[in-house]
Amino acid sequence: MTLVNLKKILKKANQYSYAVGAFDVLNLEMTTGVLQAAQETQSPVILAYADVFDNLFPMEAFVSALRVYAEKVNVPVCIHLDHATRIEVVERAIKCGFTSVMIDVSDKDFDENIDMTSKVVSLCRPLNISVEAELGHVAGNEGMYTNDESVYTNPDQAFEFVQKTGIDALAVSVGTVHGVYKSTPILGFERCKSIKKAVNGLPLVLHGGSGLSDEDFSNIIACGINKVNIFTDLTLEALETLKNNDLSGKKAYYSVSADVETAIKLATIKKLERFGCIGKA
Repeated sequence: MTLVNLKKILKKANQYSYAVGAFDVLNLEMTTGVLQAAQETQSPVILAYADVFDNLFPMEAFVSALRVYAEKVNVPVCIHLDHATRIEVVERAIKCGFTSVMIDVSDKDFDENIDMTSKVVSLCRPLNISVEAELGHVAGNEGMYTNDESVYTNPDQAFEFVQKTGIDALAVSVGTVHGVYKSTPILGFERCKSIKKAVNGLPLVLHGGSGLSDEDFSNIIACGINKVNIFTDLTLEALETLKNNDLSGKKAYYSVSADVETAIKLATIKKLERFGCIGKA
């Protein structure tokens, strides 16, 4: 195992213009499927745990399991807290073994975002834990059709935000949303290029990556994206596998779980191919 923080796993990606996949996992089938894909393709990988998963699989227990499973592979693995909205959640993550955290107060005003993000950086930096933050706001499907410029990341604000907070990666809003797309997304490639230039080449993060086309991935990564978050596509693959399985009781639950694990692995490999990170471990 090579357990690393976000800054380290994205350094090479930034240098050679590819993206590392960050896969939100909420159970062990998803975890092992993603890690098998990374191992088989010799790809660096980010295992992400979202704050909202805590009720299903408590953070402390799940991160302990993630670290055990990460020890079984010989590729760089980052264990990342996704979309924490409260300092208390970050403090728990620091204590239980995350190597990276995302503080997401992108729904707050600019100054409040800077203030809370700076506090998280102050907590994490002495412990070599990386910090990602979001500027602009990547909403769910409810925000998909908006023409409100305020939801998109402003390059000038991005420069100020990065300078004042000292973050290691910036999640940007350039036209994606979380969840299942109801129509073809229109990405702001020029906006992404402008942000990358404004923040002096800092690694940029794309949330809402599920459902994008190969061409969209290729183009947006070329514009400076170095981390792509994926969750929905993996869950859809798991659900499809269950739907097509024999759930009458004749097939053992163990075998059904193994089928889901394999489906997650194959879906992850497809993403890794699109991100250009295969063989980059």
